[in-house]
Amino acid sequence: MLSTLSVITGGPGAGKTSLCNLMADRIAIKSESGRAVLSESNGHELRTQNPAAYAMAILDLDIQKYEDALSRNRPWLFDRGFADNVGFLNLMGLPVPTKLDKTCHERRYSGSIFVARPWKHIYQTDADRTQNWQEAKETYQAVTAAWEHYGYTLIELPNASLDDRASFVTRQLA
Repeated sequence: MLSTLSVITGGPGAGKTSLCNLMADRIAIKSESGRAVLSESNGHELRTQNPAAYAMAILDLDIQKYEDALSRNRPWLFDRGFADNVGFLNLMGLPVPTKLDKTCHERRYSGSIFVARPWKHIYQTDADRTQNWQEAKETYQAVTAAWEHYGYTLIELPNASLDDRASFVTRQLA
């Protein structure tokens, strides 16, 4: 069996991580690299002081997770993927490093790319998610544009309960 690599993308606070957490008993999950980088001692400082370096730290971790998933010959669901990083950089008006662009072209996700659109009913900020509602919508637009730029077709998640969203994803992956 070959690895099928699917992704959940979208703006912040749209329920991606909550959905991945719920689905962990149905499919192997690769967690969001941005939050992992933020959890490091200088992560928040890196994000604000040097967004390009923050993006490269995410990329390095994303590549490790991608290669690990490929080696395990099973279906995977990623909480964000390479093109998300491009969207974030585009949103900030920063150039996309060659390594990131090349990665997006060469390391392709083979499964479905699910997108969670902004949903004000569930949107909340936290220590890592500092964007206001308008910024969340702009982030959604930037990351979906990046995925489409790299030739992916996005499958929109319904604004529904977590259980209904999980059932939707499960049906799509079957």
